[in-house]
Amino acid sequence: MNKSGYQEDILRFISHFNASVNNIRLYSMDHPQVKKYIRTAYTILIDIFRVKKEMTLLLIDNDLVVDNTPIRSAGAHIVQFVSILKESGIERITLVAGLTGNGFSGFIREFASSDDSVIRSSQFIKLGKIDVKVKKEAADTMSTLSKEEKENLEELMEVRDLKYSEIKQLYHSMKAQKQVDVRGVDDMIKSFIKGFAHGLNPINLLASIKSADEYTFTHVVNVCILTMSQAESLGFKGKHLYQIGIASALHDVGKLFIPDEIISKPGKLTQNERKIIEGHSVKGARYILRMKEIPKLAVLGALEHHIRYDGTGYPELKGDWQPNIVSQMIAIADVFDAMRSRRPYQEPKPMELILQILEKEKGTTFNPVLVDNFFNLIK
Repeated sequence: MNKSGYQEDILRFISHFNASVNNIRLYSMDHPQVKKYIRTAYTILIDIFRVKKEMTLLLIDNDLVVDNTPIRSAGAHIVQFVSILKESGIERITLVAGLTGNGFSGFIREFASSDDSVIRSSQFIKLGKIDVKVKKEAADTMSTLSKEEKENLEELMEVRDLKYSEIKQLYHSMKAQKQVDVRGVDDMIKSFIKGFAHGLNPINLLASIKSADEYTFTHVVNVCILTMSQAESLGFKGKHLYQIGIASALHDVGKLFIPDEIISKPGKLTQNERKIIEGHSVKGARYILRMKEIPKLAVLGALEHHIRYDGTGYPELKGDWQPNIVSQMIAIADVFDAMRSRRPYQEPKPMELILQILEKEKGTTFNPVLVDNFFNLIK
């Protein structure tokens, strides 16, 4: 199938997807017309899977992008599909080969539901959800900035989004134990160094989590932003600030070597599972040690970011071990971003509660001087 034929199938799929949703709302799932539209949409999807094993439909403002290619048609079907996505709070849909007819029918039913039921991701249907609150807060923040600050923030956001895919690819290569290229991270950090000199609140630059499967990579970027902001505000510059950026971007690399079913387990971990999770610090440090031309500070960041200020935490190291100040900054950024993010086993915490927890943990989990500085930075 050529490119135009593939796009025609996409448009046909969208047309029958719309018809399925609209007719369910008019009639019911058992209506013959509804079954016909769903069956046809699924048949077209199977044809698409013969060309590609997965298809991603991405909403960017009012434009639809399919597999990184904008859909040029501005017809009624596209407009209606965009409207359905927005109404459901969905920003990205990835459909994966292996999706059954029943699974697809259930997915359509959830989209057509008139109540507030949640449209769920699954093994073969991965969703990215619009965070309306985050978007509104970002818009409110932008309105208070000067023209220069706004331009600087927009430039940094563009760099952040452009480099996201490179960071994702970097981590996938690490997981596969392949040769890695850190140029994407390198460019991002150098751009952040320039931007932080303008004194922007790092909260404004944080990326929102689009879906559960994107958490790792978005978290990496956010921890990097928060840690570099702390370091810059404390006077770190040039080469030192660059090395801190690399260390924070690689701090959680050890989790790549922990089974996904343990990382994403919704319930309480067993003692053995907890032990496996805690092993990610040492695994990450060992991996970074083998990487060429990576600052040794990154080894410490990976090893120490779960060692508490009072010496407890993990891993347990011999002697009176004191974690490096950069590891202590990473620890604050790591916990802060984790608490504000939606994950399979945890809803995001309100900002007020997050700050209360950090305040409570001063002097035990976290360096009190760094916590106070972090508060000044984000407020």
